Amino acid sequence: MFVAVAEAGSFSEAARRLGISPSAVSQAIRSLEGRLGTPLFRRSTRSVSLTDVGNDYLLAAAPAVEQLRKAAEDATGRGGRPTGSLRLTMPRAPFDLIIADMLVDFKDTFPEVELEIAVEARLVDIVKQGYDAGLRFGNYLEKDMVAVQIAPPSTAILVAAPAYLQNRCAPKSPSDLLQHRAVMCRSQITGSIIPWTLVSAEDRIQISPSDATIVHDLASQIDLAVRGLGIVSVPSGMVTGLVDQGVLSRVLPSWSSPMEALYIYFPSRRHQSTALRTFVGFLKNRS
Repeated sequence: MFVAVAEAGSFSEAARRLGISPSAVSQAIRSLEGRLGTPLFRRSTRSVSLTDVGNDYLLAAAPAVEQLRKAAEDATGRGGRPTGSLRLTMPRAPFDLIIADMLVDFKDTFPEVELEIAVEARLVDIVKQGYDAGLRFGNYLEKDMVAVQIAPPSTAILVAAPAYLQNRCAPKSPSDLLQHRAVMCRSQITGSIIPWTLVSAEDRIQISPSDATIVHDLASQIDLAVRGLGIVSVPSGMVTGLVDQGVLSRVLPSWSSPMEALYIYFPSRRHQSTALRTFVGFLKNRS
């Protein structure tokens, strides 16, 4: 129970994972602290964190706990066939572009694994929030995480509805974008409006149109672009079908915006369940 609380950062979350009541977890930790004669956790109304002694105790106990977990998996057959829950957090773009189809295939292949997916733009503390792993682009990875690349760098493109461009002069250079309406996104991680970094074969420029409607997610950007509100910059894979159908048109096709590679990441000192190890391998084999 001590390790479960340390990993979850919460008595209630540890209880949920263990399938017992929070009061039982709290009582077990108090009993352990009583036997050791020292507090292992700092407690507040919002969170639980390890004391220095608790952190040392966790490091010392980790190898033994790992051996017990592996023995339990082997005894129940879990070492060969993944079971249990797998909680993941990721932004909308990788979910729509890559992960959604993979999740269907993964569930078909490993039906015993219970999936819980949170699609959210904000960068969360996966340990405190009880996630097994997260998926993020390389520029938003935390340094103390193990990260495995599952998709190469890609690009975003500028698009707009034909109806929007019909009565306007189509941009011929990036500077012409300043004369157009735009739909731009505010980062839920930094809180700032994300500028357009445009790259061509010869040049690189950053631009932020002043006549911009600000939204907080890519789906809203695309929806407003389709309705003719203005020009957007979005991952190419999310609008390829709409461009092919003529619903959206490329703007400045010789310019695009680089996007970082996609990674799955998880804590370095946290035990990896068979389900997580299998999922990471599954994604790597598909990349």
